[in-house]
Amino acid sequence: MAVTDEQARVVGALIDGVLQDLGIADRVRDAQALLAWEDIAGPRLAERARAIRVHRGKLELAVPSGVWRTHLSFSKRQLLQRLNAVLGRTVIRDLIFVNPTAERGPVDR
Repeated sequence: MAVTDEQARVVGALIDGVLQDLGIADRVRDAQALLAWEDIAGPRLAERARAIRVHRGKLELAVPSGVWRTHLSFSKRQLLQRLNAVLGRTVIRDLIFVNPTAERGPVDR
């Protein structure tokens, strides 16, 4: 038996409601953004810009080279649009490029 689009929407809404009731909906969306980064960026870029964490709607990326940080700054708008399109809503409002030595740990509480 195949699941219809309507059934999928109902189940999705139910899951969203449960996550919201548990108070973890934002954290789940943040984790989805971290996981989606590699697909959005592609293997070449993801190798040079590693997703570290999401903090207050900002995805932090460890970028070891100033040249790559500059390159990413020119592509920031397109990357944000693609990332949020995959997530189905605006989850990430900005990309922050940090030196890998400035890494602060996993997804923010």
